[in-house]
Amino acid sequence: MRRRKDTAFATARSRSQHYRRGRYVEFNLVYDRGTLFGLQSGGRTESILMSLPPRVSWRYDWQPEPGSPEAELYQTFLKPQDWIAAG
Repeated sequence: MRRRKDTAFATARSRSQHYRRGRYVEFNLVYDRGTLFGLQSGGRTESILMSLPPRVSWRYDWQPEPGSPEAELYQTFLKPQDWIAAG
């Protein structure tokens, strides 16, 4: 925290974070069996949805800016690869 406290705020970073959080919400609501079970079995909706991030966004066909930290994230870490064989 001390090392990064003077780092300038970047709106592009915030937008990217909100987009990634939106993808997380999408996964939880569409694919996560635990969340789906909780909603279908009459669980408390408020309790189930409280774990979701408060700020998200969805954009159609979003692509990261070339050369940005987000582009590196997508090119290096978020594409499928065999992490076990690479280690």
